[in-house]
Amino acid sequence: MTFDLLEMALNIGKSISLNRLVNILKSNQGGTEIFQDILNSNYGGPKYFTPIKPKWSGWSDRSLSGVKRYAFEVWKMEFSLDYLVLREPDILSDYNPVPEFITEVLASNNTFPEYEPKQPGVYSTILEVADKANNSRYVRRIAIFDKTSEISLMSSHRLFISSASNQSDYNWQTTPQNVQTTLNVQWENHFINEVHEHGHFLASVQDYTARLSDNVKRVDYKEIEPQFDDNEGNRTKKEIPNINSIVRFELSHRTPSTVIPTSGWEDIVPLKENKSIVLNGGNIRDGYSYQVWVRAHDVMGNTKIDSTVVYFDHSQPIIYPPTFKKMTSMDSFRFQADEHSGISKVSFKFVVNSTGEVKNQKDFRIESQTQSHCNQLPKECYCISKGECFMIDSVLDIDNCWLKVPIDRVKDEVHILQISVYNLAMLSSMITYNLGEVNSFKGIKEYYSPSNITILKTSDTSLGISWIQAPSCYDRAGILIRLFRPDNSTRDFQVHKDATTFDLTGLSPTTQYWFQLFTKYGNDTKFEMSGSPAILKFQTAEASVGFPPGGVAGLSAGFILLLIGVVVVLLFLGRTGRLQPAKARMTQGIRTIRNTIRVRSHTNGGYNNRAYSTKFDDDIYFYGQMESTGATNLKISRKDISLESELAQGRFATIYLAKYYGNHRDAQTVAAKVLKDDQKEENLDITKMLWDFIGYVEDDVRGSFMVLEYCESGVLKEFLISKKSDVTVDLEERLFRMVFGVCLGMDYLSSKKVVHRRLAARNILLDHLFEPKITGFGPEPEAEQEGEERIPLKWMAPECMKTTIHANELSDVFSFGIVMWEIFSLGDTPYPDVQSRDVASKLKQGYKMKKPEYCDDAFYKIMLKCWHYHPNKRSGFAEC
Repeated sequence: MTFDLLEMALNIGKSISLNRLVNILKSNQGGTEIFQDILNSNYGGPKYFTPIKPKWSGWSDRSLSGVKRYAFEVWKMEFSLDYLVLREPDILSDYNPVPEFITEVLASNNTFPEYEPKQPGVYSTILEVADKANNSRYVRRIAIFDKTSEISLMSSHRLFISSASNQSDYNWQTTPQNVQTTLNVQWENHFINEVHEHGHFLASVQDYTARLSDNVKRVDYKEIEPQFDDNEGNRTKKEIPNINSIVRFELSHRTPSTVIPTSGWEDIVPLKENKSIVLNGGNIRDGYSYQVWVRAHDVMGNTKIDSTVVYFDHSQPIIYPPTFKKMTSMDSFRFQADEHSGISKVSFKFVVNSTGEVKNQKDFRIESQTQSHCNQLPKECYCISKGECFMIDSVLDIDNCWLKVPIDRVKDEVHILQISVYNLAMLSSMITYNLGEVNSFKGIKEYYSPSNITILKTSDTSLGISWIQAPSCYDRAGILIRLFRPDNSTRDFQVHKDATTFDLTGLSPTTQYWFQLFTKYGNDTKFEMSGSPAILKFQTAEASVGFPPGGVAGLSAGFILLLIGVVVVLLFLGRTGRLQPAKARMTQGIRTIRNTIRVRSHTNGGYNNRAYSTKFDDDIYFYGQMESTGATNLKISRKDISLESELAQGRFATIYLAKYYGNHRDAQTVAAKVLKDDQKEENLDITKMLWDFIGYVEDDVRGSFMVLEYCESGVLKEFLISKKSDVTVDLEERLFRMVFGVCLGMDYLSSKKVVHRRLAARNILLDHLFEPKITGFGPEPEAEQEGEERIPLKWMAPECMKTTIHANELSDVFSFGIVMWEIFSLGDTPYPDVQSRDVASKLKQGYKMKKPEYCDDAFYKIMLKCWHYHPNKRSGFAEC
């Protein structure tokens, strides 16, 4: 049996406008031959939103049985990520897909079905022609159904003139006048039909796979022969050439207009996303503009148009000699305009005349004005062809602090000001202006003293004052208070640079004094005093009035009677067994008095310095008690120490920021460590302090306390953490120096037979030069309290994890390796993935931490040597 196909076509809704269809049948001995049908789609014509409407005719059966029926199926195709093609849904072992639509039409009924899909997509339509003997042939056609999609613009990619200046955001092209020029237009990834692109509507279609089998008689009996597959029309099995599902681009260009061109469109062939346009140079002049339109088409006939405008300017902006008006802290710069492309940016560069060194550079963006604003000031404002408006004269403020120089060079340094003005085309002009000596500018030479001095309190031997810091271009190095006595002798008090309060102590009662208050500008080695000091006169209060001889005698007699009464009470308590409870209550009362600390009525005197924080003391410990005996030399008089504010509290002591006025020297900022009342005086160990120990004080109220070096750069661990987001070459070099400094400090302790036992980044301070200062080491634990000793497991050598009584230099070496790891990891906690309780077992198994990020191989080898499980395989500190 053979079938003759006279005509078969599928009118495919919106995607295809059917204009002409030709099918010619030629009968051959071997089967059926079919000429391709031609389906034309008019992209610029009307859009059709009709459903899928198949049509067939001319099928006949040359045998006696004749055509009995037609079956029509519609499948929604899917995209295969494995083969990158469209295909009908796969038949799986657990899933047998069914068509979206299927119907049967008898040959005697000359009607055709109609189907409208529910979703946009690519659809496969299959027609089965069957005779009365149940023989079949199959034909396939591909259709795109889409009633909703449109072309959109991708904001991340723009249409622009790439030959224009990128510094002008591709808005201005610098082309000489009357010279032929080329515009390079680009719109890469600017247009897209997202529905088609994500659904792969234009991808190639896989050959149809036979889906049915009739045992031995007919294998692959639902098979579409190649001549009956879709190889004709606009949507065939082949991929449709496209870019982001755009199948056609057109371009038009002319002088700017708000009306889209209706003619003069040029097809971009082959399909691409760029085009070069050559313009006649005779039409190009400064301020001239040109507009380019691009129109995109998709396979459904949708279009999208976008345009861009480019401006031309070849002339540089004109700069007139600047006018400076010197004020207290700011000066002004005035300049003229650019009538073609306006002023976009002004750059100031301050250069040292003698060396050419650029001291400072500042850029200003010039804000454009609105047309309405410009209309109100026609003589002061102008507008350019682009539509933006600018002021003819612009005023920019120059902060004199930009001109500041080191204190020792302020008298003779001369600056040159280089002014560069840029128009919107980013063409620039430059002018140089000699500013002269920098000390001629207000605020550069003058160094102001503190102001608003206020007396907070007055006693017979002291005076408390406060003040307000003066603004200045320069950094403060400190504050000096110069006290004048009645005999015109003086005493200088050195005060912290950020302090706003101070106590003048050691004064005589009922005495008139006056003082000068200076600010030191610069740094610790080079500074200059403020020119006009603040001055204040005052008089101390009267001394406490004593008793007359009779009063003294009466007081003595009363005291004797009181003493006799106390003795009687003590004898009574002792005999009745109530002496110890009474003693405990009295001791508690004394502690309450000793713990009372002077609180000021203001808050500016305190310092939140991290150098004394204990926030990282958070590991697993075993607890014990420490004792040591302290030396009694280096004793400091209480009147030479002024406690300023509390810095931190530890388990054993409170630390204060203080001033030390010893040996008639200038005031020195120090830290005072005051033992808590429940700690033994013997814990004041001054023989083992590597952190600079200045002396100690015996105070009847607060008890004994130590006077120590003030390390203003804080705790090493916190410093490292603060630098995690600011790693520079200088920081990496500083890390190496810190490691070396810690090693030298530990070598010194070892030479003095001192074992640290607590070496960690949290127990290392940094001074103002970022030099490490080792602290935190305590006295040797007592043997009978071994079970209560406090041990930081993650920093401790394996042999000391139960007790540190037998710790030595080699156990400190192990901890030093941990500190190295902390430094080069910028403050990470050791063994980050291991619980403290598991560290001992991990070390016994040979575990060692990996090389931290900022460590080189040489230092990591030193770490590994420090971490030998057996102490005798570690090297001493002397080798660093």
